[in-house]
Amino acid sequence: MRDHEWLETKLQELLKAYFAQMPITNPIEIRWGREAKFRFGSIKLQGHKGYKRAKGLAQIFGFKRVEMQESLQGKVPRKSLITITSMFKDEKIPVDVVCYTIAHELTHYAHGFSSTNKRMFRHPHHGGVVNAQIQKAGGAKLVRAYKSWIKEYRRHILAGRTRI
Repeated sequence: MRDHEWLETKLQELLKAYFAQMPITNPIEIRWGREAKFRFGSIKLQGHKGYKRAKGLAQIFGFKRVEMQESLQGKVPRKSLITITSMFKDEKIPVDVVCYTIAHELTHYAHGFSSTNKRMFRHPHHGGVVNAQIQKAGGAKLVRAYKSWIKEYRRHILAGRTRI
């Protein structure tokens, strides 16, 4: 059964297999998200807990935002949150497709998008860097599985659309 523990296990396996050399500069969490037809995964960097409230208090009490940020620094670490579509809980979806999606998001993390790592590129998908990085790390099998699956998936989705 594909539950949270299964997803967490896949994340750890991928980190060891393909991203062992990647610096982990902030914690990485993974969870299932809402079902989506076209967005299979995402990664976002969550800020300091309570920062939005503190920002509002700063305006009320006249503190500078920089002072408020410094006071929150070190209290709650920033974390990167990977969200995977709950459509992938279905065991009809190949495991390699789920793994590719997690690896895709981890590549964004490694390249400095939605992480505290130094940003390596101006745009997250610039020139096919994601697939190139996954293949360079030894994940060519994941890329091939995903490309094969997405071709069939798109055909299935388009067949279900009605014409206007």
